[in-house]
Amino acid sequence: MEVLGVLAALLATLAVLVVPGLPAVLALRLRPLTGVAVLAPVSLLLIAISAELGHQLGIRWTGLSPLVLGLLLGAGLLLVGRRRAAAPAPSPRAPSHPSLSPPAPSHPSLSPPAPSHPAPSSAKAAADPAVAPSPELAGVRALLAGRRGAALAILGGLVIGCGVLLARALTMMGSVGALSQTYDNVFHLNAIRHILRAGDGSAWVVGGMTALPGEAVYYPALWHQAVSLAVQLSGQEIILVSNLMMLVVGVLVWPLALVALVRTTTSSGPLGWMAAGALAGVSGAFPLSLMSWGIVLPYLLSLVLMPLVVMVVVHLAGLAPESAQRLSTLQLVVLLPAVCLAAALAHPQGVFVGIVLGLPILAWATLVRARDLIAGVPGSVRRLLPLVVMTVGGGAIAWQVWQRARPPQSSAVWEPNASWREAIGQVGSLSPNGAPTWLPLGVVMLVGLLVVLVRTRSRWLVASWLAAAALSVAARATPVGDLRYLLTGGWYSDTFRIAAIVPVVAIPVLAVGIDALGRWVAEHLPARRGAIAPGTSRSASALVGPTAAALPVAGVLGVLGVLGVLALAQLSPATRANLDYLAVDWHSDALLTADEHTLLEQLPDVVPEDAVIATNAWNGSSLAYAISDRPVLNTYMGFSAEPEVHLLNGRLDEAQTNPEVCDAAEQLHVDYALDFGAQELHGRSATYTGLNEISESGAAEVVLQVGDAKLLRMLPCRGVDGSMTS
Repeated sequence: MEVLGVLAALLATLAVLVVPGLPAVLALRLRPLTGVAVLAPVSLLLIAISAELGHQLGIRWTGLSPLVLGLLLGAGLLLVGRRRAAAPAPSPRAPSHPSLSPPAPSHPSLSPPAPSHPAPSSAKAAADPAVAPSPELAGVRALLAGRRGAALAILGGLVIGCGVLLARALTMMGSVGALSQTYDNVFHLNAIRHILRAGDGSAWVVGGMTALPGEAVYYPALWHQAVSLAVQLSGQEIILVSNLMMLVVGVLVWPLALVALVRTTTSSGPLGWMAAGALAGVSGAFPLSLMSWGIVLPYLLSLVLMPLVVMVVVHLAGLAPESAQRLSTLQLVVLLPAVCLAAALAHPQGVFVGIVLGLPILAWATLVRARDLIAGVPGSVRRLLPLVVMTVGGGAIAWQVWQRARPPQSSAVWEPNASWREAIGQVGSLSPNGAPTWLPLGVVMLVGLLVVLVRTRSRWLVASWLAAAALSVAARATPVGDLRYLLTGGWYSDTFRIAAIVPVVAIPVLAVGIDALGRWVAEHLPARRGAIAPGTSRSASALVGPTAAALPVAGVLGVLGVLGVLALAQLSPATRANLDYLAVDWHSDALLTADEHTLLEQLPDVVPEDAVIATNAWNGSSLAYAISDRPVLNTYMGFSAEPEVHLLNGRLDEAQTNPEVCDAAEQLHVDYALDFGAQELHGRSATYTGLNEISESGAAEVVLQVGDAKLLRMLPCRGVDGSMTS
């Protein structure tokens, strides 16, 4: 594989996820980290909207559509922002969105401790050598308090987290050009080609790929829309671009979303921000599992955006701390629907995930406001009433969605795979689905939860984690029946999909917990003797502060703690078992052998562009659509089609002797056929009998062969009216 081709595909993928949303993000004047993190969902939403607008207006599908829409949105937001800036400033007593204001401190132990001595002025401290900190300590304090320190912490965590995820993903895949040998991948790859050939990115066009003409249905096509644009921009193969989109989304967008969540919705410092990025790959349950299982790429995309959904819900609930990172009213009004819609359009199951993670946050915020009301905190009623409406109304709507938007019970086919005790241990220790419990990581997780509860104001994280963990335990252990369907039916009761939800909030819990422990260490470590000038009195030493003096030590211990958690995850038997399991679908030839893949790459040299090829999706030959850019009779294993299609699937090898088969082949323009043998995915064999012996029946002749894989051209045959077809 050429390096330049990979680089072109990577740059095109990044452009698709960044460029459409860039004008709007710049117009919103977001903080740098938040702005970078929300580029992907804003861009994806613009892609989805432009695809449907183009479908309605008859505009051919290209990257120009979302770009123009993004420029228009950015201009509109810039105009709104200027008008708001020109409007009279609100009274200092009236916050810009009072119903979303953060609660007053609810526990004195969580407030910063009052200094035991009055703090000296900076001038006096600088003039008094007995009080002034050493140059080394002053430099550390300045670094940690400044933008450079924050940037270094965030970048350091991202480098670690992205590196761990990338190394594991590439080990699992084998190479960036590998083919996921999975059932769903046939649909995903062919759907991308379907968009490109149709010149239309509508979700109904994708849904129509496997439907009868005029009976197209909606299919969540945001993944396919985005990849199709990257294929257009780069000119590279669909498999390569799809893999790179998967890697960029899972290895880069996911850690960025986690860091943005912790940075904007908690009071964590640089250690917490670093930990959020570094621990992005701590659990094999996500994103790694969904990079192989299925392969459910649209759901992967939806879950990657879920930390940002949690972020905007926390701001909506007024639980985000007052800081420069807090979203303004305009920013929240734009990002709340943008992020939530992007996650929902990526996959409808994102709506169920949002309910599981978001409702507990609203409920927690309501309880906090109610407690403030009881305590007589000023403004409590004004803050409480909107939350009561949102929580009750949201709960009622969520219940209707939960009941009515689920697939039918017959689709909830996945059974439990653990006992209750095993399920609790697996979820508590962040073990992927079906993987063993790893007690050391479970202890770390428990400590993190307790620290967040006792030492921070981010207790809403625990509420959200409890909901996700309870659902995952139920999926792994609840017996088949009505209760299981009620709880897990929205995900087909698929334990892999549900287990992937837990890391969305478990990783922020760990990050916030590690940061809180680091602060506790900084508060209790004695000041280093070398940091205070000799002869300094005890009172003067207190003015400098043991916390500041201990910051370097606490920081080092915190980084070591993060690396220790990563080491525990790497040593976990659950991690090793999961990686081995996931690698099978990337390294097997159950769907397409090397010879078959080579033949498909050579096929465009032999088959004309408009010739239809009879194929069998179960043995991989239908990937001629995605790989060879040639129309095929069957694009996927499950489909609705005319009777003639089913006739050819079962009896194409009889074209020389059966006039009805001959006429059907002529009517559907089937000029070629692929014979990839009887071996099929999932241990199946010879599903389409009309293709398995066609090379020996005299109905077609071999025109290209690689190993046992054969491309055949249909021979002339006689139809029901006695005429010969060509």
